[in-house]
Amino acid sequence: MVSSRWYSSAIVLLSAAWLWAVPAFAQTVDLTKDITKTSSLFSVEFRDADIKDVLRAVGQAANLNMIVSDSVTGQVSLSLKNVDIMDALESILKTKGLTYVRERNIVRVVAVADAKDDDMETRVFPLGYANGKDALGVVEKIKSEKAKVSVDTRINALVVRDLSLNIDRMERLLTDLDKRAPQIMIEAKIVEVSTNYAREFGVQWGGQYSGTNNNGTTVISGGVTGAGQPTGSGTFFPLTGDIGASGSPYIVNLPAAVGAGSGGALGISFGKLGGALSLDLQLSAMQATGNGKILSSPKLLTLNNKEARISSGTDIPVRTISSTANTGEGSTNTASVQIISASLLLSAIPSITNDNRIVMVIKVEKSEPDYTRVVDGIPTITKRNANTELVVNDGETVVLGGILTKNEGISESGVPFLSEIPLLGWLFRKKSKFENQAELMIFITPTIVLN
Repeated sequence: MVSSRWYSSAIVLLSAAWLWAVPAFAQTVDLTKDITKTSSLFSVEFRDADIKDVLRAVGQAANLNMIVSDSVTGQVSLSLKNVDIMDALESILKTKGLTYVRERNIVRVVAVADAKDDDMETRVFPLGYANGKDALGVVEKIKSEKAKVSVDTRINALVVRDLSLNIDRMERLLTDLDKRAPQIMIEAKIVEVSTNYAREFGVQWGGQYSGTNNNGTTVISGGVTGAGQPTGSGTFFPLTGDIGASGSPYIVNLPAAVGAGSGGALGISFGKLGGALSLDLQLSAMQATGNGKILSSPKLLTLNNKEARISSGTDIPVRTISSTANTGEGSTNTASVQIISASLLLSAIPSITNDNRIVMVIKVEKSEPDYTRVVDGIPTITKRNANTELVVNDGETVVLGGILTKNEGISESGVPFLSEIPLLGWLFRKKSKFENQAELMIFITPTIVLN
């Protein structure tokens, strides 16, 4: 009887212990059925689920060996469609103020407030195309407060010490950033076409009268300026000098700008040997035309969103003197050399859009010395420039701008009053006409270079 009662009591105690243990086992719920996978993306659906069960299910879907700290408690509800499983895990942890620590192939989930310095890991991210200093500014925005990030310029790498969750996030971000940037070939054509036209008509006439009477000898002739130059036994008279063929100076001397290789003149002399009267007449005319074309074609290759500059030209040294006054000792002069640049400059900052178009900030400047306009032996600098922003298709040529300059003029010079007489006035005046035209065109062709 005693053994029978002892056996019955043992059955009752075991039954009570089993009933007490059932709720504990019931707390572990399999939620993996609430996670579906499509290709490499997952869909997650939870309603008021225990956070530990959710983390366990996500860990199994992500093939992670996960340990959840006892301090992690609470419930969570979420509905995510077609997301990366690690993105889903980060979202769940961020919602509950949690993070994870990676220890070899084990992931340990803890509260951010409970994380210690020993829970941080150090990782080196070598960079191939991105600049370390530029990447540092991006990484610092997502690191934790206790994290430390530095740049190793020797190998162009980032050295990061932070929690594993943040480091994994940095790794994915740097993978997207550290890619080879496309390059852009920019070709510019600067075409300058000039046309010049000038025409002049001039007249020269004069003579000499010599008469003798009881009062003496009277000589009337033009003014003498000494343009006639004696040469050997004869006299050489310039083409449009001041002395006519008879040797008498001109009274009206308004020649065209003729000379060797430019224009011509026709002279006539009237008179007779031993005569008292001689008359010289010379007509001169000049016409000049010219056409010119200057083509400059600078090219430069640059990275996306990087400025590129190319220039070619001449530096003109200019000597300057500065004076410094000294009290009681006069002044001190200091000589120095200043450089004036006359060059062709092309500067561009291209940026490739998502639809493979190119946004460019362009600056083109062409400056050249003008030796026809000199001040103290120093030529003036003629500048032409264009600054603009534009959007261009890949390989398309656009006209950046154009400048058309046209100068026209008519000038007359002559003897006052006499030059205004109808018909006869042509004997007392000279007429000049000129026309200069210059056109500058700038063409830009950007091309994306992938390889």
